[in-house]
Amino acid sequence: MKKLIILFIAFITLVSLNACSDDNSPVFVAKPDVDGIAFTNSFSANYLLSKSTKENVADRFIWESADFGVPTNISYELQCSIYQNFSTFKVIGATSENNLAVTVAKLLEFAEDLKLDDDPLTTNTDGSANNTGQVYFRVKATAGTTGANETFSAIQPISIKWIETVAAGNTCPSLFAVGAALTDIGWNFKPTGEMKCNNNVLQAKVRLTAGNFRFFQESGNWSSGLKYSYYKQQGYTIDANLADALDQENFKFVGTPGIYTITIDNTKKTIVLTASSSLWAVGGAVPGGWNFNAVSTIEFVEATPDIWSASITLSNDVFRFFHAFNTWDTKNNYAYYKDAGFKINANLVSDGSGDANFKFTATPGKYKLTINGVDKTITLE
Repeated sequence: MKKLIILFIAFITLVSLNACSDDNSPVFVAKPDVDGIAFTNSFSANYLLSKSTKENVADRFIWESADFGVPTNISYELQCSIYQNFSTFKVIGATSENNLAVTVAKLLEFAEDLKLDDDPLTTNTDGSANNTGQVYFRVKATAGTTGANETFSAIQPISIKWIETVAAGNTCPSLFAVGAALTDIGWNFKPTGEMKCNNNVLQAKVRLTAGNFRFFQESGNWSSGLKYSYYKQQGYTIDANLADALDQENFKFVGTPGIYTITIDNTKKTIVLTASSSLWAVGGAVPGGWNFNAVSTIEFVEATPDIWSASITLSNDVFRFFHAFNTWDTKNNYAYYKDAGFKINANLVSDGSGDANFKFTATPGKYKLTINGVDKTITLE
């Protein structure tokens, strides 16, 4: 019995010691982050929106980690409102990470809340376009699993612009071709990559090589891209020399390197590549005479998009250019270039005939003749 009493006393003592130990354990209490949270990404001056790019990521919002003073799970919620005071708002998404992507589709929702649209006929009361506005973002952080200690970032305003559409059959906004496959452009926005529109057909002449490229709706705006997948989903027939780069964004050029005219026909829903062709000088004033001769007929090669040049011996007679070897037509004569607004060297005049040939009037000899479709000039050197 004495032994049982001693064991019972020892057990009670051990339990008491453990209880004391537990009572003295440190307790960590989370406190609100007094410094708040700050966005760390750079925001664009304007975010372009369109239904054709709704699947694109408009921007990825990135922020600092919240500091609640103790190790704890942190939940973040990215919120957006059309009101600066956040009287009402929508939750873009929740995450435990320090970033969240916002798609064009999400921004379009807020554009609609602002009563914006892409109709050029819709205007504000002052007559300005009803396609621009401002929305507001903030991020909320909470500690633990119960949503305690709410902490908010400063409110970040961003400007949005819904690209206005143009009725089919009329002119349409330019597109801009950019990418490594465009030898003279690369991943830079350049004027030579602009595809101008006429009657809903966009065209540009570029030098292509193996690689990827993409079309953009605004020069310098990377979020305005029109993906390969967009054109496929819209039912466009795409030239066999263009393939999916397998990144769901870019076109991949798989044809023979050279100069091509890219044509996007939004009415027929086709994207076509047309290889550049040389010009051939034929007539009494040039070698080969009025015949197409593989040896003596002078070929003007398009070494640079829209610029043809060759050394040629000229005599005082007439000639004209042909854009297909051994094919007679009435294009590329003096009248054709004059009507197109070309400034033509004074020693090259019209012969006044129905064929409107060029007539060379200077001292016979060897010259460098250049047809520059960019500057719209025909020069002799």
